[in-house]
Amino acid sequence: MGLESFLIRIKDYIFPVFCLGCKKEGDWLCENCFIKLNLTGVFACPVCHLSTDRGIVCQNCLEKSVLNSHIAITKYEENGLVGKVIQTLKYSWAEDVLIVIEQMIERFVDNYPELFINIDFVVPVPLHKKRYVERGFNQAELIVRLVAKKINKPFKNVVERTRYTKQQAKLNRADRLENLQEAFSSKEKLLGNILLVDDVFTTGSTMQECAKALKNAGVDKVVGFSIARG
Repeated sequence: MGLESFLIRIKDYIFPVFCLGCKKEGDWLCENCFIKLNLTGVFACPVCHLSTDRGIVCQNCLEKSVLNSHIAITKYEENGLVGKVIQTLKYSWAEDVLIVIEQMIERFVDNYPELFINIDFVVPVPLHKKRYVERGFNQAELIVRLVAKKINKPFKNVVERTRYTKQQAKLNRADRLENLQEAFSSKEKLLGNILLVDDVFTTGSTMQECAKALKNAGVDKVVGFSIARG
């Protein structure tokens, strides 16, 4: 047995993992609970949430959106299975829960490969350096590496937060928009089509501001992609 396998077995013995759904010991999400997930996708206008083909911006919101479209693997429910998976990753420092997210990504991409054909680069929504130090990692960056690997597109960490902002989850829609004004920039010029990745899409204000920074840097098209959409 190799050292890595030995250490994993020791960790599993000291800190056993229980399914976030049924509490069965062994995996963060057992096979029976995983197959209950609805991974058929959420395709809706990034602004008004109207269902649209491939999540493109609807006609009424064309002047309100910098994002060209948004797609998500599933709906977000805080107390649902996907909500628990994402919260475990973000707030419990359990990076091995990423295996569940990787399985979700693989299933979705296999079902909708045409959505990713014209993507040139995959980019994560960034954390401010201060929050990165507080948390120790950027969950969007962890997720984006899985996405880039699956769709076989290059990963670029080019968007940065230029100022520290309040946590979006604690703000209403109007305050979220104000909170993020001019909070992002691109570290380099880019051309082509970008897949912009985050864990959860709620009002879309964070992605819209990131998309603005990318288009100011020369990007042609920005497609938002999230594990879940609220």
